[in-house]
Amino acid sequence: MKKILFQLAIVFLALSVVSCNMEFLTEHPVDEMYADNLLVNYSGFYSMISAQRGLMRNEHCKYSNTSITPNSVFNGGSDLYFGNQRISTARWFNWPNMIVQDTDGEVFSETFSNMYTIINVSNMIINRAENDEDVDWEAGTAEAREARRLSIIAQARFFRAWAYRHLTYAYGDVPLSLEEITGSNYRTNWDRDPVEKVREAMIDDFKFCVEHLDWRTDGNNTKPNRAIASHYLAETYMAMGRYADAVAVLKELCENSPYHLMTSRFGSNADNPGNCFIDIFRSPLYTEGNYEVLYSFLNGEVETYPYGSTSQSRIRNMFKNYYSLLSGVSGLTHPDYEGKTTELFWSLNGGKGNARLAVPIGAWRLYEWDGQQDKDIRYDQYSVYKTVYFLDRNNKVYEVLDKNGNPLINLEPTKAMFATSEGTIKNYSLPSVKKWDFVHSNFELAADDPDYLNIAYLRLADSYLLYAEALMKNGDKGAAVQWINRIRARAGVSLITADQVDMDFILDERARELLCEGQRRHTLIRVSQENGGDERDVDNYFKKRVRRLNEVCGQVDGVNEWGYNTVSHGMEVYETPVLFAIPKVFIDSNTDIQIKQNPGYPSY
Repeated sequence: MKKILFQLAIVFLALSVVSCNMEFLTEHPVDEMYADNLLVNYSGFYSMISAQRGLMRNEHCKYSNTSITPNSVFNGGSDLYFGNQRISTARWFNWPNMIVQDTDGEVFSETFSNMYTIINVSNMIINRAENDEDVDWEAGTAEAREARRLSIIAQARFFRAWAYRHLTYAYGDVPLSLEEITGSNYRTNWDRDPVEKVREAMIDDFKFCVEHLDWRTDGNNTKPNRAIASHYLAETYMAMGRYADAVAVLKELCENSPYHLMTSRFGSNADNPGNCFIDIFRSPLYTEGNYEVLYSFLNGEVETYPYGSTSQSRIRNMFKNYYSLLSGVSGLTHPDYEGKTTELFWSLNGGKGNARLAVPIGAWRLYEWDGQQDKDIRYDQYSVYKTVYFLDRNNKVYEVLDKNGNPLINLEPTKAMFATSEGTIKNYSLPSVKKWDFVHSNFELAADDPDYLNIAYLRLADSYLLYAEALMKNGDKGAAVQWINRIRARAGVSLITADQVDMDFILDERARELLCEGQRRHTLIRVSQENGGDERDVDNYFKKRVRRLNEVCGQVDGVNEWGYNTVSHGMEVYETPVLFAIPKVFIDSNTDIQIKQNPGYPSY
């Protein structure tokens, strides 16, 4: 691990030279000098690919000057998440119509810039690997040299298509750049290319990856590989309405790849109380016996090097509730831990949460479908926080209860959730998933925000549900139901019949299976835009489901089921945007063409 962190520290330093600045696609002479000295052999190319993996991993690391992460931005304000604490840079986590007040917000500009950093570096890697005949690929035979060259190109093309995936779902039409930017082709006349054109380029990239990468690159699931490329290729086909093409790709991944669902206990957690579902997140690597996770992010506990250290994951911090601030917890003391009771509490309860995003009551109720809430292992005590613990004076663990003897965690709303003006909610009694638990090995750091667990980024279960959707839309509900039922059988809940399969059920099942994973906004935008649909339409899947499941973001004028007066948060009006604003910094730097802003936002 130490060696890995040291290498990453070096390549992050290198990438700081290569990365573009906030002037979008600007290139500087020093960038080319750096590439000329690095991209001369396989080791140099591999270092750049490693840096790209680090930038991809930053999806779960916080922005420069705000407390949230890109992944939280790709989820917040959807049907499954609201902002439990006030976040000035993302007030639309609670009030979706406030997204228009953050038109020039940091989260929009930094996300845009970071994705194009990855694209620019990928273009440079691809160009040099394809056209420089003097590269030393550090292999003995011509066949081995060609294999290394194609692997580097395929991985670079994966990162490029992955970045465009985020851009198209978040911003819609965006500039398509497929060439290395040099002094001779520097431009200030970029325009937004149609999503369809960008997705055709993504398909070409993902297909190249499928053709030239193994199911697991270098024998593990921590590098771009055929599996994750296949999933995103199929998803892109789905976004373009090419369902038969998606079925063909997913058939190979789901039926003929070396991946399968984990249905029995395994890994480092297998000897602890739990279930096979939570084991997936405790041991996400193939080398740990995990055959379900298609792609993982490697992390390691913080260490210092001459060149710095890796950025720190905040995934637990985003999705886990702030239970140490519950009234029944905040006053707890223990004579052996004077001044350290907060550290003691979090060490007993999976590491500190900060409640940036909370799952609404409506979304938790999805587990109650067909009365299965007491059978579903995805919702049991090992997968979801329903109780919290502390030590008694004899150092025995006990459950913390309220003054009436009830659990502190429940599905009761608070008045702040239905405030008539924007503010902070702080409902710390709501459940949260245990997927991202991590307790630091140093007790003194048990209450710190960062975590260092390896992260399951994409699972075959997601592919099964995408396969079911593709089969359904390709006219075969009978086949679709089989893949949904494989997910439900593993969860221990009732199976369904073909006539119960529709898009809402698939989205419900995705919520039950993938809660606090993936990018929910992307999924809702994709299905809302299908067949020329408008993501701003008030009756599409995005806005309709927010109103149905998210009692905070989806509230309208009136009185809700709990008797609280509510005001509109904008999910029932066409004017509320769903796509993000094109950043002002890009519009201003592109001096030769006036970039058109996304609908619903003020123009500059």
